[in-house]
Amino acid sequence: MACKAAGTRPFAAMGAPTESCLGPLLRTRSTVAASSSSTGSGAPSPLPLPEWSLLALLLAELRCRLAAGDRASRWDPYVAVLPQRPGTVLDWPAKEAKQLLRGSPLMRLADSINGAAASSWQELEPLIAQGRKDGLIPDHVALEKSDLDWAFGVLLSRCIRLPSRGDVQVLSPWADLLNHDVEAEAGCHLDWDPTAEVGAVSGALVLRSDRPYTAGQQVYVSYGSKSSGELLLSYGFCPPPAANPHQDYKLRLAVDRQADPLADLKVAALARHGLPAEVEFPLKLEGLPEGLLQYLALLDARPKVAQETYDLASLLFEGGTFPLLDGEDTLALALRGLSSRCTAALKAYPTSMEVDQALAAGAAAAVANRQPRGPRRAAIASTISATGPIAVPPTSGAPSSPTSPDSLPTLGTEDVCVSSVRAAAVAGIRVRERQILQRTQAAASAQLGDVKRAAARTRRR
Repeated sequence: MACKAAGTRPFAAMGAPTESCLGPLLRTRSTVAASSSSTGSGAPSPLPLPEWSLLALLLAELRCRLAAGDRASRWDPYVAVLPQRPGTVLDWPAKEAKQLLRGSPLMRLADSINGAAASSWQELEPLIAQGRKDGLIPDHVALEKSDLDWAFGVLLSRCIRLPSRGDVQVLSPWADLLNHDVEAEAGCHLDWDPTAEVGAVSGALVLRSDRPYTAGQQVYVSYGSKSSGELLLSYGFCPPPAANPHQDYKLRLAVDRQADPLADLKVAALARHGLPAEVEFPLKLEGLPEGLLQYLALLDARPKVAQETYDLASLLFEGGTFPLLDGEDTLALALRGLSSRCTAALKAYPTSMEVDQALAAGAAAAVANRQPRGPRRAAIASTISATGPIAVPPTSGAPSSPTSPDSLPTLGTEDVCVSSVRAAAVAGIRVRERQILQRTQAAASAQLGDVKRAAARTRRR
């Protein structure tokens, strides 16, 4: 089953040189960029800046025009219904983000998102300044950093990629209303179909369903296998972590270039096997990620003969075996390393498990006791809110207390824009991260015990 976007074209960066007031500058830059890359065999990019930055520039300009009563753009009806606060981490005060995410791997994601937005602003700020100097920007179009930050948040939470068009990033006035289902393996598929016809228009954005739907049933897409924290920071909504099968703790491992005298050899050995010197392993409640223990064994090993580092890497990553190294079992070494890293990660949180559980339970009570706004897990509406993506996973498992952290419904954009609710949502995520670390540590300790007992039996023979 396919559904076409009747009469609409995606909001794309390609439109910026013709639709933006900065068009003359953008077209000049496009010409220069095309000229400088014309010696290559491939076609030069017509875009003067990264498409993300151009999309944000055009979106911010349209918002400024609309706020001043300038309704000359065909995109005005769409821009008018976009949320004033997308709810992503770009909306969070910097101090609050550091406090809430301290100790969590999500701090790295927040830094990455904020860093990307800052880099885009650095690209755009000189262009905007030149446009003002040249008299291209009308007085009623502010184009301040806050306008661009809003646009970055909208793009972060609503942008889609079109595989058939080289993964070009676009906004679509109807496709961005589709909600995410944490249970869905794939969800419906969105892409551009040049053969589709809508009236006299050739080409359309097409939604192909993943299964049959009945009238009134909500249609979902998948934003990917993302944890509740990733969805909170990037999309502005937060499914209950305990109900999200993709919930994890991203354990960062890296060669210690300062303290490890064999660091250069280990980096080279990892590269031989196609592995980076720094990697994140997603820990979950059940099982260990493939390759985690092998990576740890190499990181923590201290062979007396330096060149044995390469032999060790080959045995670990090709043979899948954990050899004895200078009389030490490298599997036991890896398990001890995993346990110690879990201990350090647990100590890094600024609050206790009990405090976070109480915070998360408070959010459950606060949300349960107010008037519902938009679809809720307790009463799924058949309509899709235009205020932002609000994902509602199906209820599963045994019922829990209305004020239990596990009973927290999916928090939508209107929820996470409230500082206290946002803090409680992050507390619930920290609870789950701790549970994952504790379970991983227990599993490592149990396996280490098995290794020691097996070694003892071998010695007795």
